[in-house]
This record gives sequence, C-alpha cells and structure tokens, in this order.
Amino acid sequence: MFLSSKRLLSLIALLASLIVSPGALAADIEVLWLGHATARITTVEGKVIVIDPFLKKNPKTPEKYKDLSALGKVDLILITHGHFDHVADVSELAGMTGAKVVANAELVRQMAALGKLDADKIIAMNKSGTIMPVGDKVKVHMVPAEHSSSLVLDEHADGAPNLVTAGAPVGYVIEMENGFSIYHSGDTGVFGDMQLIGRMYEPDLAMICIGGHFTMDGSSAGFAMAELMKPKMILPIHYGTFGLLKGNPDQLKQALGSADIKVLDIKPGEAVTF
Repeated sequence: MFLSSKRLLSLIALLASLIVSPGALAADIEVLWLGHATARITTVEGKVIVIDPFLKKNPKTPEKYKDLSALGKVDLILITHGHFDHVADVSELAGMTGAKVVANAELVRQMAALGKLDADKIIAMNKSGTIMPVGDKVKVHMVPAEHSSSLVLDEHADGAPNLVTAGAPVGYVIEMENGFSIYHSGDTGVFGDMQLIGRMYEPDLAMICIGGHFTMDGSSAGFAMAELMKPKMILPIHYGTFGLLKGNPDQLKQALGSADIKVLDIKPGEAVTF
C-alpha cells in the first residue's frame, strides 16, 4: 500500500516513540472545545493555542471559562476573521497572557491601529503562508475560507453598528510536533479547494462549522468532508449558539454516509486527546 511522505513520517515517529516510551502518546495533544468556534489546543510540548476567543458573552461557554484566567497560560491566539463572535475576547486575553496574535494582515493591523492589540505582539500573514510562532516543531498554515470579515468599531447615533471591512476570512492547519494535524475551518461555506487543503495537509482532525445560515450546515459539511477534504476525524463546531444556527451533528453524520470518518460529538467544555 502506498503511503504519502507525511503519513510515513508520522508512522516512523509513532513507532520510535513507542520504542522509547510505551504509551507516551496516549494524551500528548489536547483539544478543548469551548462553544461556538472557540478552542484551546495544547501541543505535545505544552504550547497553548487559542482559536477565535469568544467566551464571556458566549451562551454555550461553560461558566468556568467565562473567566478568561481559567484558560491558563496562552502562547498564541489565531483569529479566523473579524466578526464579533470570533474576536470578542481577543484584546483582553492577549493583554492578560502576552500571547502573540495571528490573523489576516489587514485584520490584525487594523486591530493594532485601533489600539485593540499591542503592535509588537501581532503576526500579520496571509493565505498560503506558514509560520512557526511557538517553536520550530509546530507549523501554522493559513488557508482559505469562503465567508466575509468585518469589525464593529462603535455604534452610530441611532444605535446601528459602525462596521469596517477587516480583510479576508481564513482557516488554519496546525501541524504538531508528532505529525498530527488539525484543520480549523473558521466560518465557511463549501468550496472546491477544500480538496486541495486535504491533499496538501492531510488533516487528522477537522474542526468544522455546521450551524448553517452564515456557514455550512451539517449536510453541506458532511458532503465537503466526505467528498473533498477526507479527514480522519471531525469535531463539529459553530452550531446551536444562536437561534439561526440550526445545523447539528446528526445532519453531519447522516451526510457522511459510509465515509470512514469518525465524528467527535462532544459538548462545550469537553476535551479530546490524541
């Protein structure tokens, strides 16, 4: 059977680790889902990455984590786009932890110019870029997403939000020290280059929005994963937070059909380890 170079390297790393220390990889990587699109990922070497922090006013976030200090140390924050339900707690969390903040160049520079982020702590990049901001063993790839992006600055006199455009929406692929890779979709609809992302990065775990209305629903996400990206596992996110987000994991599972993809149907506040 043919193995890609990534799969072969992952297999070699796994075998070597088992020889040195049996069972050492049992819980090397933790993914804690905190409701909506927010996740805390802990790498093999204990680096902590938070994606799209929306906690304090997130109706699905467990009460414990509405206190941002409960996240503990944070080394890196990834932002997929500028909508409030993805950036609401970025400024406070970055200021509290000293974490670097990664986003599309226009978005993160806009936030720094507005005084929402420390300009010395931002990492501006763009789709197709790769960085290693937490050491030379963890790679962060910025990949496309099909959505929109804006920031709310304040309100007009009539109470309407004052919006400014905030660069392009993106997703991320994080390649861990042991070769395990995680894709976070951000907010997106189905697009053909999901197949390219799958072929290039071969994600082991895909964190996929399934809520519908603003993003893919469960049925669309199931089609995209089964036909295009083909990850090993899916952790469904971005559903049930607000009334319009009616997509659910059952739709996803039904749409996956006989595809050999495991669905990690967990609740906000629960973690999975790899």
